[in-house]
Amino acid sequence: MITEDYVSFEVAKLLKEKGFDWEVHRSYLMNDNIFVPADVSDLLYRKDAIRIPTLQMAMKWLREEKGVAIIPVLSSILDNEKFLWDIKIVVAKTGESYSQGWIYEKQEEAFNTAIKYCLENLI
Repeated sequence: MITEDYVSFEVAKLLKEKGFDWEVHRSYLMNDNIFVPADVSDLLYRKDAIRIPTLQMAMKWLREEKGVAIIPVLSSILDNEKFLWDIKIVVAKTGESYSQGWIYEKQEEAFNTAIKYCLENLI
């Protein structure tokens, strides 16, 4: 079964603040003062909804709308069975690139952290 990897709630809030408005299939909605994931498409456009893009969609938005590319870099292999990931970030306008030396066992965690970094520091 194929499952999608979505951005964290914190990153979804930052994306909303920075103007992310692409159509998505999931959203966080307020329920008893707690945001909970919701799959119902007609609820996605409520004012209290926070859209949840996939990691790939958020990275594509950053690349296409903000000129910031997130590139996964295989850092090493741990115990001959697990990959360790780093991330490189490139800003199109300036040509600058960033690599914070982040090392993660899960590529998805590396992507989420890099998206958050871009939204907080580069956008």
